[in-house]
Amino acid sequence: MTRYAIPKLPRILMPSSTSLVFLPCVQQTRLHLHSQLLPPQNAHKFDSIDDGVALFHRMVNMHPPPSVVEFTKILGTIVKMKYYATAIYLYTQMESKGIMPFTVVLNILMNCYCHVGQMGFAFSVMGKILKWGYKPNVVSLTTLMNGLCVNGKMLDALYFHDEIVAKGFRVDEVMYGTLINGLRKTGETRLAIQMLRKMKGKLVKPNLVMYNIVIDGLCKDGLINEARVLFSEMIIQGIFPDVVTYSSLIYGFCLAGQWKEVRLLLNEIIAKDISLDASHEGQWKEVRLLLNEIAAKDSLDVCHAGQLKKVRVLLNEIAAKDISLDVCTFNIIINALCKEGMLLQAHDIDVIIERGDQPDVITYTILMNGYCLNDKVDKARKLFDMMIERGLVPDVWSYNILIKVIPR
Repeated sequence: MTRYAIPKLPRILMPSSTSLVFLPCVQQTRLHLHSQLLPPQNAHKFDSIDDGVALFHRMVNMHPPPSVVEFTKILGTIVKMKYYATAIYLYTQMESKGIMPFTVVLNILMNCYCHVGQMGFAFSVMGKILKWGYKPNVVSLTTLMNGLCVNGKMLDALYFHDEIVAKGFRVDEVMYGTLINGLRKTGETRLAIQMLRKMKGKLVKPNLVMYNIVIDGLCKDGLINEARVLFSEMIIQGIFPDVVTYSSLIYGFCLAGQWKEVRLLLNEIIAKDISLDASHEGQWKEVRLLLNEIAAKDSLDVCHAGQLKKVRVLLNEIAAKDISLDVCTFNIIINALCKEGMLLQAHDIDVIIERGDQPDVITYTILMNGYCLNDKVDKARKLFDMMIERGLVPDVWSYNILIKVIPR
């Protein structure tokens, strides 16, 4: 394990000779006092990376150069475009001209090195911050912590945490959340739980976001009982669940086939009137995908266990809370239901349309096929007519289904 220390950096963190392309220029140059001459307003907004680089080069060659704030804006935009190596190169050009950066610029540079996997260089930027008399802020420390986590260096991240706490640096909720999320993503969910529990006696308390991260990890790992225990602990601590918490638990219980628990959680959501607005819709995506997989599965064990009926009831309960299913999801589900002879009626289609989920040609054709397979040709014809009335154009499959059942 490489240990990253503050403020004195160990020799092992110095850049290797094979990576000098990322090394910021450290030649001794005269530092410019920045003029008040500014580029045009919104000059940092550009459509292509080439335009951004060209603008930066024009600015860096101005005499005197613009304020470092203007350079910071361009570097920030380039980083948002994810051209991390380009931002590093431009920074070296800026520093080689003697343009003195400040903490925000150095944080951007540090973030770039983290994204390209050059953690040694990232820590060397921290050394530069200290050398120039700046004080590392929470953003600086969190950037390094996140870099260690995303690069899979979790032991180093834990050591770094202990090091900065021992040196009296402030650690906030964002940094703890970053560390806990990193532990969860690398499969160290139990260490994440330990971290949560260790925080209880500290100034920074565990919050809902942290608990959600760990509960989600436990559920996806199939450790639903551990997730349930942590869920109870969270409530005892006075932290109440939101839709993210519930969606993770519902996913876990679906995975375990514990449909009674799923229904209890859905009832709890309804009873507590927990918001499921558009901002939370993404939290239900994985739940819906899992339900679709179960509904579309053709294996006999699923059919004999009556799982499709349970899925249908469950989907109806989700629909009652206005969690919309897209048409592709809906088509997968009704195809599976039709195979089991559990057909939707015309009024069911009307309800779906009222909720804003417009069935397409494939939806109607699947239903027509289901009715025909169950000797309900008249209903299939009515669906065919309904499809045309609503402005949909039948395809070859739609016509073939009716042709096969027309008496000769």
